[in-house]
Amino acid sequence: MQISSYKGSGKISPLAAIGLITLLSALLLHSCEKILIRPDARTDPFTVFEEVWSFTNDHYSFFEFKGIDWDEAYNRYNRHIHIHMNPVELFDICAEMLYELRDGHVNLVSSFDRSRYWEWYLDSPENFSYPIIERNYYKGNQRFIGPLEFLDLGDIIYVYYRSFASSISDGNLDTVLSALANKKGLILDVRNNGGGSTVNAKRLASRFTDEKRLVGRNFVKTGPGHDDFRKEDIYIEPHDGIRFTGNVIVLTNRKSYSATTYFTQYMNALPNITFVGDTTGGGGGMPAFHDLPNGWLLRVSSSRFYSPDGFNIESGIPPHIQARMTRESMAGGKDDILETAISILNSNN
Repeated sequence: MQISSYKGSGKISPLAAIGLITLLSALLLHSCEKILIRPDARTDPFTVFEEVWSFTNDHYSFFEFKGIDWDEAYNRYNRHIHIHMNPVELFDICAEMLYELRDGHVNLVSSFDRSRYWEWYLDSPENFSYPIIERNYYKGNQRFIGPLEFLDLGDIIYVYYRSFASSISDGNLDTVLSALANKKGLILDVRNNGGGSTVNAKRLASRFTDEKRLVGRNFVKTGPGHDDFRKEDIYIEPHDGIRFTGNVIVLTNRKSYSATTYFTQYMNALPNITFVGDTTGGGGGMPAFHDLPNGWLLRVSSSRFYSPDGFNIESGIPPHIQARMTRESMAGGKDDILETAISILNSNN
């Protein structure tokens, strides 16, 4: 057989034809492999949904307290899951189901969104304005002692602590407490403090007691059953350095959340503390985290915390004295809650 060369005549040589057929066959096989391959069994919508529901079922701590039927929620939301749904659709269904827990500590986190429940404060008055504090009380005279904002009001010391995520040292606290000699008292403002570390909360509370005190009982999830918990008593022990057992007023609002609610309960067990403002936001469950197979992160509350007399702090701790900021006072640059605290300390002395 004579094989002629291809010179643009429109014909193709038998050898070239064989090569082309081989190439097309390889491409076809490769394409079929892509078409016929099944979705990753670990990341398909059914698997991800099941894992969101089951991890929550095994680790969430407030089903009974909030009257939530999690099995019923599964049946309601599962019917919306299908194999062809895109990640955003799947995320939204899972987020809507988690929203029913009504818990600010429950989040689903992806690369494109983070689910959240913020109604624990959105339906309540703000009851705090940092610009009012800064412009009409600080007036540039505050000191920054670590994460604490310190202002000497003459007979009273005011301290604002914006986040328990910011560590306070013994030196920070020694400086503040040393300034309380011969003062009428301390105003400790934790409004809008969204929480952080309970270690910092305990460190701060330990400066206001002269004896070991039971401040609450923690119930930590230990198994998949809704009642599988172990109990541990929580104590605050007095710091071995400078302490203050005089009059302390703690200012709270609904955005005082998580570790700040824990701190409020720690202080609530002490005899020399008065709370002024609004009920804290709650957040009485320490979070448990779980990496989902598709790369998302799930967080749910996995403990319960009770006062010594059995009060569940999840929904927040009410103040001893309810106070709120009025529009009229705010327009005049006054903080009604802070002014109430000042008035109480002055009248107590």
